[in-house]
Amino acid sequence: MVLKLPHPGSLVALAILGLVAGGFIALASFDGGTPRLLSIGPYLWRVLAFSITQAVLSTVLSLLLGIGLALALARRRFPGRDVVLAVLGTTMVLPTIVAVFAVFAVYGRSGWLAEALTLLGWTEGFSIFGYPGILIAHVFLNGPFVARITLDGLNQVPAEHWRLATALGFTPFQIFRHLDWPVLRGELPGIAGLIFLMCFKSFAIVLALGGGPSRSTLEVAIFEALKIDLDFGRVAWLALIQLAICLSMAGLLHWAFTRPPVGHTIRNLIHRPDAKNRSLKVLDIIVLVVSALFIGPLAFSVLTGFRTMLAVIDADLLRAFVTSLAIATAAAILACVLAFALASAARRQRLVLRSPRIATFYDLLPDALLAVPPFALTAGLFLLIQRFGDPSNAGLILLPLINGLAAVPFAYRYVAPHLLTTEERYGRVAASLGLTGWSKLTIMDWPALKRPLAAGFVLAMALSFGDFGIIALFGGTELVTLPYLLYERLGAYRLDEASSIGLVIVLFAVLLAHASGRLSHAGD
Repeated sequence: MVLKLPHPGSLVALAILGLVAGGFIALASFDGGTPRLLSIGPYLWRVLAFSITQAVLSTVLSLLLGIGLALALARRRFPGRDVVLAVLGTTMVLPTIVAVFAVFAVYGRSGWLAEALTLLGWTEGFSIFGYPGILIAHVFLNGPFVARITLDGLNQVPAEHWRLATALGFTPFQIFRHLDWPVLRGELPGIAGLIFLMCFKSFAIVLALGGGPSRSTLEVAIFEALKIDLDFGRVAWLALIQLAICLSMAGLLHWAFTRPPVGHTIRNLIHRPDAKNRSLKVLDIIVLVVSALFIGPLAFSVLTGFRTMLAVIDADLLRAFVTSLAIATAAAILACVLAFALASAARRQRLVLRSPRIATFYDLLPDALLAVPPFALTAGLFLLIQRFGDPSNAGLILLPLINGLAAVPFAYRYVAPHLLTTEERYGRVAASLGLTGWSKLTIMDWPALKRPLAAGFVLAMALSFGDFGIIALFGGTELVTLPYLLYERLGAYRLDEASSIGLVIVLFAVLLAHASGRLSHAGD
């Protein structure tokens, strides 16, 4: 009897599950596995209440800004509109630690707003810490994201529908009801759920702008329990609670949200008939001006780093840049390898073995990684490393590993559809020719996969390069990345240096994101 080796994707899935389970078991069994849930009860309820409240408020405000901006941009054509769209796309890859700097630069104690109010005679100070700073940063990052995605959806309305609406003389309300609202209804549940999850798990923004222990999300509470109190039992309980909430939310969205199929139609430039309505014209101008006053200064504050760029270039900056680049490259390689293996297994189950339910498991596994608290997983793996080796170098292992796992869902989105397409088109021919394994990969898959895989690799690099998460645990004199260096400068109120470092992070992240976008439009 010949034993058949499992598919590499199955081994990868088992390895990921084993890694996550091993990390949590190491946490839960630390210190004899003493249950600590009851002892953290009041604190837990306070953290939960704040996490949910700020996430709900951030989601609602982001949706209001994003939808209003998307509708205004869909109705209006003006000089500089393409620049506005480019800025909206840029905020999608803006690292959260850079958003923290922008909020400090504009609304902080020595920010632009405080200086302007002082010139006008307003001497009363105000604090940016707590809800104001957190909501401003979250809306700044997520509002443009909502606008960009929603605008893309509105542009998918078939040209024939607009011609029919014009011929029938639809009023602005009828246009919104019959053409805009179906698009919004299809897009918003998924976007709202994603933003809620990101804000619920928010770390860098809440850590820097929360203002104290009373303003902590679960992610920050896990970090504090780990970094300050070394209470691994509390970390385990908080992580399990966050994991349960995020998985429930992700499962609910997967069950409730089904995006309607996109129909083939003519894509000519559409002149919407409601653009001539005077009331809507006034409303759109107000929305555009308010959005510009909110997003413009925050985005522009990052560019002020050009003034002191040359002054901050030193050995520390170069060392941090090289460290960030090395970690991002390792994380991107890991993310692409894992995504390719999982996508191959999903394709095999769906199209070769005809097991769609098992294929769904491989599809859901990357998304489930988004729900895993990275600090808890890091702490658990750190405890495991401690048992078998020198923990002093754990940061160099765990940083690319955790960042790579976090980027798997995004790399998977690039790889999986193309693998399915090649199997549907050429799978039978490849089987008839006896192509398997390496020959099937190089002859059948690689021509269609190389550009999407490169796009996923570059995007994973961009996400890891600007990440300020796990480095908060391991960062110090021996291990410094650019986001950590920026956080240090912000903590010391050296805003000029922080602006230049933030600009370097943004420029490199935008360059990578732009390259990813160009590569993703691959010729088939």
